[in-house]
Amino acid sequence: MRRAFVIVALLTLFALGAKGQESGAIVSAKVPAAESIARHARGDYEFGRYLVGKGLLRDATTLVDHLPAEELYSTPSIDSLRYLKGLVSYHNKQFDTAALAFGSVTQGSPFYAGSSFYSSVCHLLGGDTEGARQRLDLFAQSPEASQHDQLLALHRGGVALLEGDHEEYARQKSLFTYSHPIVAGHQRELESAAAGPPRQPKEWVAGLASAIVPGLGQIYAGQVSEGVATFMAVGAFAALTATSWAKAESPANVRTITYGTIASLLYVSNIFGSVASVRVYYQHFEEINREAVMYSIHIPLRELFD
Repeated sequence: MRRAFVIVALLTLFALGAKGQESGAIVSAKVPAAESIARHARGDYEFGRYLVGKGLLRDATTLVDHLPAEELYSTPSIDSLRYLKGLVSYHNKQFDTAALAFGSVTQGSPFYAGSSFYSSVCHLLGGDTEGARQRLDLFAQSPEASQHDQLLALHRGGVALLEGDHEEYARQKSLFTYSHPIVAGHQRELESAAAGPPRQPKEWVAGLASAIVPGLGQIYAGQVSEGVATFMAVGAFAALTATSWAKAESPANVRTITYGTIASLLYVSNIFGSVASVRVYYQHFEEINREAVMYSIHIPLRELFD
């Protein structure tokens, strides 16, 4: 009887131990699975960054297109892969897609600051200055904003210039400390872009100058070669008109009328052309200025977040 009791007790203890081992195995299996998913996410992110850095965009695109479903990952892993998707789309010049991917990174993530600034730039490259401003305003309300105050002021000032809001630019410029080793140089570049054109020609001056001397208004507007060509063309037909008149001893002949008409048309068009040259001068400056602003706010991102 005693022997049977001992056998039953031993069997009970063995059964409980086996059950405990089985439960422990299940728990331990879950932990490595989670760690394995996170490890794979880190590997995909690092490999994707490597491909982007090497310019292998087709391979990087294939990688992000075949990533597992997001519900398999933890939030930090999801944010890293969303950031990667944004970078790949950005380098593929798919700016709307990139802005959405960057915009889905959660606040508090290590990728949140970079995604916010890249998202803003993607909006600008897509021609959406309002979207860029709203993205920066949202980031300004986050705890991370204090760590990137100079970059934030640079970007908000650049967006203000692109929108033609010089009052807002002045507010952001007042926050420049020129203390950040990377951002300071771009803040000065932004100042140069905000200073306006080195010359400010007037349309009426250009028109009056061309009325006095054909082509002079275009030279005044900075189009020297066009001004010289206009002067020579008007002068040549004026000379032909005078010569034809002198030879025929009367303006009432076909050749003189033809030359005179061409000379008159060239003279009048030269006046309007000079006025248009001033407008072209400002349009050209605005294009160069926009590129300068985009460069000033764009380049620091690669230096800071890549």
